[in-house]
Amino acid sequence: MATTPAMGGRHVPRGGPRLRASLAVDALPSVVVALPVLAAALIGGTAVACGTVLAVRRLSGGFGVAESAVAWLVTAAGIVLVSVADQSSRHGGGVFGPVAARCGLALGVISVALPPRAGDWASILAVMTAAAVAVVRMPSTAAPRRTVAPPPSSAPPTHPHQPPRRRAVSVRRDNVPGRLLQRLERFESPSGADCLRGRLHLSLPAGSRAAHAHVGFCPSFAETPSVRVTTEYDGVEAVVSAAEVLPWGVRVECRLTEPAEEPLEIPVDVFVQAPR
Repeated sequence: MATTPAMGGRHVPRGGPRLRASLAVDALPSVVVALPVLAAALIGGTAVACGTVLAVRRLSGGFGVAESAVAWLVTAAGIVLVSVADQSSRHGGGVFGPVAARCGLALGVISVALPPRAGDWASILAVMTAAAVAVVRMPSTAAPRRTVAPPPSSAPPTHPHQPPRRRAVSVRRDNVPGRLLQRLERFESPSGADCLRGRLHLSLPAGSRAAHAHVGFCPSFAETPSVRVTTEYDGVEAVVSAAEVLPWGVRVECRLTEPAEEPLEIPVDVFVQAPR
């Protein structure tokens, strides 16, 4: 916004010319991107127009089957247009130019060289060359990815000899979508024993004195394993035990000396071991 100083006269902010220059520079990429598209369209249109003119002259009786030199001249001109159209396509010119250039090449060669004279192998070779160029795979027209630099950080620069500050991030150890019930690990000890360890969370509602949980072993142990259960919970007097042990599972129980006054969740550590 322009401002009027106290002494009169209109004052133009210094940022105005810079802003206009910035807008002009930002507009350059769109112009550069449009140039290959226009060039490819112009080349393809030229090839189609030349091929159409030759086809109309041939159909109207303007000339008959041309000599092999003329056939090769038309083939060479068409190949040049196809090459230039393909090059424009590689820089974002689209597929119209290469397709139109190939159509113009095929139309022109058909008009001047077909049907070939008997024994005119030069014209036949020109037709085969034009056909091969017309059906060859076109280049990929995918635009190159543009990388955008991240915005500069607003953090103040640090001293070269001062280590950067680290933010304290709290990491939740039990990163699970809901309430954790069991977490188990199956491993082989250095002595070769088959082992399993983990933690259970037993929930006791208010007024309850006992809770239990089942731990399945998959695969089953070779024989009935030894099971040790412990807890570090010291909020109430509780006794945990392995009530029933089988090769394919164990029943873990927790019993309180008195009914729970409020809902409780008691963690129980389980360690299972058996020979292989």
